[in-house]
Amino acid sequence: MDDPRNKQAEEVALFRYGLIADLLHADGGSAGKKLYARLREKADKSYCIPGSRRTRVAAETLKDWLNDYKAG
Repeated sequence: MDDPRNKQAEEVALFRYGLIADLLHADGGSAGKKLYARLREKADKSYCIPGSRRTRVAAETLKDWLNDYKAG
């Protein structure tokens, strides 16, 4: 039987990846400016976040997730 904590961790990871996946190849220069605009667009939306009652994700949080992903 699967551990519910593992299932929730996987759901959270998939949710986070789903938000940053299209941003993974935007780096530096004018792409950086576009990146921040896209982060703000995503931050302006409401989401059903696994394991949370919150519905919003801050642009800086998205940036952190993106940097963490790129760092491995």
